[in-house]
Amino acid sequence: MKDSGVTPEELLRDFRQLFGAQTKSLRGLANASEVGVETIRGWKDENRFPQNGADFLKVVGVCLKFPKEGVPAPPWRGEEWAARYREARWSRENEADARRSSKPVPLLPGPSQPSSSIQVYDGDYEAGSKNSVHIGDVNHHLDPR
Repeated sequence: MKDSGVTPEELLRDFRQLFGAQTKSLRGLANASEVGVETIRGWKDENRFPQNGADFLKVVGVCLKFPKEGVPAPPWRGEEWAARYREARWSRENEADARRSSKPVPLLPGPSQPSSSIQVYDGDYEAGSKNSVHIGDVNHHLDPR
């Protein structure tokens, strides 16, 4: 079941439409918003989700101030863009959590329980392999007390 929130893809699609409906060039928009050209290009052309909401909303604010005549733009105002950004970010984080939690837990190689055929006596395996854990003085020195 799909929720009614804004997806990251929808937010970026709407941003591209808003970008096309404003009068500034990419460089002019970057200068006016004080957000890097490559950052804005990443959102617009490379479909990279904005990690910094404040920067994204600055750019959106500049776009809203300089509309082109006769070019259709998304109908939202600044606070509506902010709400849409929060919804898209929430959606993106939930998708990432779902991907992480759906990965199976890797099993360690070897038997999960110690084999009943191997017995341990005083820190040594009966089969001849040394146990790596020693309790007490490993050199078997007597306590001088």
